[in-house]
Amino acid sequence: MTEVSELARPEPEGQEKAVARDASGHRVRADIQGLRAIAVTSVVVFHFWPSLLPGGFTGVDVFFVVSGFLITGRILRDLDRSTPGAFVAQFWAARVRRILPAALLVLGVVLVASWFILPESRWAGIGQHVFASALSIENWQLAREAIDYGAEGAAPSPVQHYWSLSVEEQFYLGWPVLLLLATLAGRRLGRRGLVALVMVVVLLGSLWYSFEVTASDPAAAYFVTPARIWQLAAGGLVALAAVRGLRVLPWIGLAVIAAGFAFISTDTAYPGFAALLPTVGTCLVLLGGRTGPRSFDALASPRPIQRLGDISYSVYLWHWPLVVLAPVALDRDLTVLDTLVLLVLTLVLSELSYRFIEQPFRTGWLLRLPSRSWVLGAVAIAIIVAGATKFEAVGDARVRTAAAQFKAEVKSGGDCFGAAALENACADPFAKVTETAALAGSNDLPIASRKPRCSDALGPFNDVICRYGDPDGDRTLLLWGNSHASAWSDAIDVVGKSLDMKVIVASRAGCTASTEAPPVNKLRPASIEESKGCLERNQWVLDTLVPQADVVVMADLRAGFADGQRSLDGFVGAIERIRASGAQVIWLGDVPLTAGVYTRRDGPECLELNGQCSNPVSEALIAKQVTERVRALVPDLSVIPTESRFCDDARCYSAVGGVSVYFDGSHLSGTYSRSLGPWLAKEVKACMQGSKTCTPGG
Repeated sequence: MTEVSELARPEPEGQEKAVARDASGHRVRADIQGLRAIAVTSVVVFHFWPSLLPGGFTGVDVFFVVSGFLITGRILRDLDRSTPGAFVAQFWAARVRRILPAALLVLGVVLVASWFILPESRWAGIGQHVFASALSIENWQLAREAIDYGAEGAAPSPVQHYWSLSVEEQFYLGWPVLLLLATLAGRRLGRRGLVALVMVVVLLGSLWYSFEVTASDPAAAYFVTPARIWQLAAGGLVALAAVRGLRVLPWIGLAVIAAGFAFISTDTAYPGFAALLPTVGTCLVLLGGRTGPRSFDALASPRPIQRLGDISYSVYLWHWPLVVLAPVALDRDLTVLDTLVLLVLTLVLSELSYRFIEQPFRTGWLLRLPSRSWVLGAVAIAIIVAGATKFEAVGDARVRTAAAQFKAEVKSGGDCFGAAALENACADPFAKVTETAALAGSNDLPIASRKPRCSDALGPFNDVICRYGDPDGDRTLLLWGNSHASAWSDAIDVVGKSLDMKVIVASRAGCTASTEAPPVNKLRPASIEESKGCLERNQWVLDTLVPQADVVVMADLRAGFADGQRSLDGFVGAIERIRASGAQVIWLGDVPLTAGVYTRRDGPECLELNGQCSNPVSEALIAKQVTERVRALVPDLSVIPTESRFCDDARCYSAVGGVSVYFDGSHLSGTYSRSLGPWLAKEVKACMQGSKTCTPGG
């Protein structure tokens, strides 16, 4: 989700003149401002009310195409007016003046606001993202985290929308040099034809890569620069094209863009083929140009639309930090009124930012010389980078200190530590935890998710597994499921060692232990490619790992099936396949959901702010319905209920026995998982012995 780098620039040669001019005297095309208004509105609506516009995030693609169009037009004009050296210096200095002032201001405000609003456990992550955003590599930071299980359940960064600015700024580094070289070579070979050929080669190469990486690595594909360059190059080709003034093209283009808003969603493999809709649609609008009184250009001319186009860059920068920080500051989910207030605040901040930051820095005398722009830009970046580095270091130090102190507490343990507090005569197992325990919980990953990680992540099939328990055991226990199975890895290690069993953990984020594709749901949507990889992975587990096992424990996040609309046949099919192999099946009940699981306000974060947090049983245990429905289909299924390890009669808690139950919004922390080991060992042993406590009648 991005914003263009140029708010208004002269039109390409041969294009009719628009009447309006901006503060710099550049002609403004009303249709382009209209596209900006549409793009930023779609992104904001998607973030504030995602169900209203499922494909609103594709407004970013509109911005990419418009940016490529404007920047390429400027480059081609300036190449005719300047020497190569002067052209490069002026071009990059203009980017500094246009992009950095507002972008760095918002980054600075986010750092300060995060210091006062966000829990200390978030500081290190915020520092990393602000650092990456200031250096225009936020998209690569997010791509790395997209395939990191430890970060998969993390709360969103208030600056993650800078990923699109990073893509554009990386494009601005290479694109002018490439066109400069093509122009110099083209003086002998024909400039226009060679420049067009270079653009086509870049577009086709990037488009092919986009298709490939979306299919092979969908989690990271959305962010990586090579998968997005083709959209900017497409805008560049439109700037080079001589065709203009076809009145019907903008209306066709708008219809195509609207189709993307309506039919693309977060469940769509993206960018890939789906990104053709907003890209082609925007190109068609740009090809139309100024085409008369009943054109899109005329429809987009009213002042409110043009003003929204003017401030769209600032709107894009400000809206997302407000969306992320406001719920934490208010300590609750946003109401409709809250969201409307944030929308008004976004517009006010954007207007102020445009008037007093964007325009003065863009047109002021201080930065007119390229050297001044470069020096002041470098200094400003250095200040933000230094602040982000310090913020990360302070946050990381506090978490590490808390983790070291908590590790000592874990060693001393006691009869009332962690899940043991539920077994013994302890005063209050659900008492508030210390700040140290809360901070330590944010970094308390289960063993299968620590580095080197052996829990399978999102993406294409692989055969990554973990082996724990007793390596000399004469029986084998297989723990199979999605990332919630991985979170049980500490407990299942204790089980294996207690029962003299080898343990295999086969977990994959978003991939339930089933013979069917994972469901599309609010908690864990899966793309087509991820579903395919999941099916291949599960088939491999059934063919290769299940035959090695004496006992298979199925553990998942199953809340996505709780509405009763999704088929349970995949679970039943998996159970039948396991039993056909001769292994025993044990169904491990779900871990309760925290109140912040949908907004990703993590369990430890809530504990830092409040000491203890809880969720009503009716909301926390919605997956219990799934267990009951599966039991009805498989009456003799061995089931281990888990709610007694987290809940009383009314509520389920985020801290038990002085330990954070979760490391995020739904996954067990390593410490609490391990403390559950002795209890789980008794339950598994009872199931293996055919005890009635492990059957529907128990």
